[in-house]
Formats: sequence, structure tokens, C-alpha cells
Amino acid sequence: MSIRHGYWGMVALVLALGACSSPQTTRPTMVAPGPRDDGGGDPAQACGEVARLELGRQGVMLVWNTQTTLFLRLAATAPWALTESHAYAGQSAPGGWWSFPAKAVHDPYVDTFTYAFALADLGAAPGDTLKVAGHAFLLTPSYAFAEAAAQGEFTVARCGQTPPPPGKDIVVFNDINPFDNTGMANPNNQLMAKNLVGYATSGPRGSGTKILFDRGRNSVCGGTGECSDSSLSTFRSVLQNEGFTIEELNSTQGSITALPPEVKVIFLWNPTETFTPPEINALKAFAEEGGRVVFIGEWQGYYDAITLENDFLAKMGAVMTNTGQAVDCGYNTLPQASLRPHQITQGMTNVTIACSSVLIPGPNDYPLYYDSTNTMVLSAVATIDTTPIPLNFVAPSQMAPQTLTLPALNPRSATGY
Repeated sequence: MSIRHGYWGMVALVLALGACSSPQTTRPTMVAPGPRDDGGGDPAQACGEVARLELGRQGVMLVWNTQTTLFLRLAATAPWALTESHAYAGQSAPGGWWSFPAKAVHDPYVDTFTYAFALADLGAAPGDTLKVAGHAFLLTPSYAFAEAAAQGEFTVARCGQTPPPPGKDIVVFNDINPFDNTGMANPNNQLMAKNLVGYATSGPRGSGTKILFDRGRNSVCGGTGECSDSSLSTFRSVLQNEGFTIEELNSTQGSITALPPEVKVIFLWNPTETFTPPEINALKAFAEEGGRVVFIGEWQGYYDAITLENDFLAKMGAVMTNTGQAVDCGYNTLPQASLRPHQITQGMTNVTIACSSVLIPGPNDYPLYYDSTNTMVLSAVATIDTTPIPLNFVAPSQMAPQTLTLPALNPRSATGY
């Protein structure tokens, strides 16, 4: 559509009407914006859904994101066309349209115009909610004039990755404290516990009624007592109230040959003795039937078997690695912004933790929650590769402790203090 007629005469009208539409207590800067290139983008390439907001009665505003960019597209409905437009995206609420950082005069007038914002510049990551707004002056070929605005919230979608289905998976928590009595005082942690064992799967393990706790293999928290029955009493009660019985496996190196058919989930608590190839294959066979493996590590100064953890994850088919470190030490309740959507986090609004090491997920691994800064992954899940590994695979019988100097933290405490 091209309706350029009398453009500069209309600029005066636009500015005058724009001033009238502004709050009387505010003096907007009435400097007409210059031309600007269209931001492009294709809604068909959106990660997740394309949001649609009404732009008055004269059009719509479409909002979507790709891996790196947030797009706001203002689209006029015929016979209207855009003569000038303004857009905003950010963490805080927008001000008046005249303060929007992105703006353009359209000469000739256009049917649509798209603004592109780098997600990095907005400090936004998948799962974050942004405030978005658009504003436009519009004109018809018969010189009818309109001013229209749209405003709302948009949650940045994750790109190219969907959560793996529950069962046949390995879940990693690098912190025992979400499951101790202090962590379990948070109803959200109790809900997470229920979700961990209450998943539906097509395999025969889906109807299992038994949960195994393995605090053998020279378990660190088993030795300190921080994952003892008394320390996990609330957690145990939650699981039992869901209809499960809990049994102790107390494995030693080479002792896992097969898991009883009624077992649905196995928890591995801070193991420090490596798993042999036949044991890995027994766990893979368990997963093939819909079983879930939960590996519970810890922060680096407390749990000096991070190399073992990474070896175990790699053999099970998870590409994620534990990089060590000690994050959010002492008890902390992470906000909903730190959570990522998954069957395990369904219904949760926060989670209580206390000192965790950091994971780097692989391309097929899925984060469950991040740290308090929403930048480091502390828990994640991956689908297990059930292909058996060679039985002659050679691995160290026990990993040597790693070196870490953190004088402010207590290496005998899972909370760091």
C-alpha cells in the first residue's frame, strides 16, 4: 500500500494529536524519528508460540523470539497504513510511547513494520517474562487518522529443544539439600519429590511400587549422615504417602546385576566408587523399561568424586558435565524464574537448595533449574542411551579427590556452612 500523499502536512497533524494524547503532566520530546530499516524476521521460525496483541482497532502486534532475537511486528489492517511507529521491550514496565527506544517514520507508509531486539541486550533468557509495547500513528487513503497502542507480557521461548519424556531418563541434582528435612519444609520441594516418582511412562517400570536408595559405594552424605533416614525423614514420608516402599540397595562396586521388576526409581546418593560396565548395562536395561535414575552429587569441596559423576553420566548417554564450583551456599529458595518447565517441576513456583556444583548440559540434555542469578544450571535431566557399553571397558575403581580451595566453606557440610 502506498498513501504518501501530503506526508509532511500529516507530520504536523501527527505531532499535534500525539501531544493531545499524552498525559497532561508529561512533556514528551516531540522530535520526529528518522527512517529505520525493518527488522525482518519470520514468525514461522519462532521458538514457541507467536503472541498476538490487538493494536487498537486498526491492526495487531505480533511478538515472537528466535534463539537470539525478540521480534515485535506492528501490522495495520486495511485500509490503514503505518505512518510512524514506536516499540519497547524490557524487564520493567514501559513509559509513554514517546520514550520508547525503538521508533521510525515510514515514508512511504507501510502495512507492517518489524522491530528486532537482541535478547542479550535485554538480559533475557528462555523462561524470562518481558514487558512489550507498541504504538503507531496510522492513516487511510481518505486521510482518516488514528493512533493505536498495544501492551502486554511475553515469555521468551526455548529454541530447538523440548523436554525428554519422563522415564528412561537420568536426573541430576548436584545438591542433597533439596531432599533433607529443611529443604522438604518447602511445599514446592515436596511437590518435586512427588513428581520425581509419580511420572507416567509406557514401559513396565511405570507401574512399579518400589524406590531404591543406594547409599553404598562409600557415599559421602551416607558417611556424614546428611542423607541418613533421619535427615531424609520428610522426603521418605512424602514418597511413602504416594504409595511407594523404600528399600536400601547399599551397593558395592560390581554388585548391581539387575534391579527387581517392581522398582520404578533408583536414587544414587553421592557415590565415590565407579560403576563397572556390567552395572552400567544393568541400569541401562532398567531405563529401557521406563525406569528413572536419580544421581545426587554435591558441591565440589564436599563431594570429591565429580570426575566419577562425569564418567557415569557419559556412560549412561548424558552429554552434560559437572564443572564443580559451589553456588548458592547456605539454604536459598530459588524463584520461579530459575525453574524450567518439565514434568519434574510441574506446578512448582520455587525450590529450596543449599550449595550446589554447576552443570553444563549437552545438546540433548534439559535444565530443570538454574541458580539465583538464572545463569548457571544446577539440575538437569537427560534421556538415557540404552545401548550397552562394551564389557571390557576399563575405568578406574575409584576417583581421586579433586583439589579446590574454598576457605570460607566447610567441606564437611553439604550446605557449605
